[in-house]
This record gives sequence, structure tokens and C-alpha cells, in this order.
Amino acid sequence: MSPQAKFVFTIVAAALLCLLLPVATPLILSFFMGVVIKEAEIEPYQQLLEHTITYGSTLFLGLVLGVLCEASTLLAPRVAILLLLGITALAVSALGDLGGGWLMWWLTKGNLNPAIGIAGVSCMPSTAKIAQRCAFEASPYAMIMPLAMGASICGVIVSAIAVSVFASTIGLVG
Repeated sequence: MSPQAKFVFTIVAAALLCLLLPVATPLILSFFMGVVIKEAEIEPYQQLLEHTITYGSTLFLGLVLGVLCEASTLLAPRVAILLLLGITALAVSALGDLGGGWLMWWLTKGNLNPAIGIAGVSCMPSTAKIAQRCAFEASPYAMIMPLAMGASICGVIVSAIAVSVFASTIGLVG
């Protein structure tokens, strides 16, 4: 697929998702803005997003959460239930991703590396890096990182959906 086709697809997909999910438009646009900058190959903005903004926002998010969160909030029984639901969602995601990787390997008659499946666990981007390292150890010419990152992003989305379904099912979310 040509870079122009990828760029147009990204714009169309973002517009369609924003129309379908208007509440999530800021999140969708912030995600797709990074994809558009990557596909447009604007190097200064790529460096700015990958390094400065990513590390800075992670630092400030940690500081704000650390300052604003009280111990009584973290030790509340409701938080423990949500943590257990999150762990359960990760476990379901991991089992599905492992099974999906092996299923795709079997369906493609060995042409798809099954390590891509485990990259779908929503521990972004750690699982994609681990999958790439394992594939590289098996074959120094294996490059599965782009596919593994795609699976990892899908895993994040699926885990968020699973947690929200679990939480709404037991009545934690009003």
C-alpha cells in the first residue's frame, strides 16, 4: 500500500469513527493525529511526539495522580474490585491473543509468526517489543514489530471494552 493510500485511509477511518462515536472524538483524533504524522513522515513532529510529549505527559500524569490521590481512595473495596476486573480482562485478552496467534499461524500454513498473537495483550508496547525480540532470536531477519504493535493496540482496545462490559454487568458503573 502506498504512503498516500495509508494517509487517506487514516483520515477516512478517523472521520468515520468520529461520526460513529462522537463522545470519543477527542480520544480518536488524538490517536489518529499521531498516525497521520507518522504516515506523512514529518520527522520533527515524529520526534516531538515520540520523545518530548510522550515522556512529559507520562511524568505529569504520574505527578498529578500521586498528588491528588489519597490512600483511602486506593484502599477502597470498589477499587479492589476494579483491579480484579482489570486483571481478569488482561487474562482473557492474553488467552485470546495466544489462541488467535496460533490460529492465524495454522490458517496461513506457517506464514504468520504466532508471536504476534501475544503482542495483543494490552501491555503496550512491552508485549510488542518482547514478541519482536523472540522473533529476532529465532531469525535475525524477522521483522514483526509493525504487526505486533497493531496487535498491541487492538489488545488495548479490547481490554478497555472488556473491563467496561464487566464493570457495567456487575453494576459498578452507573
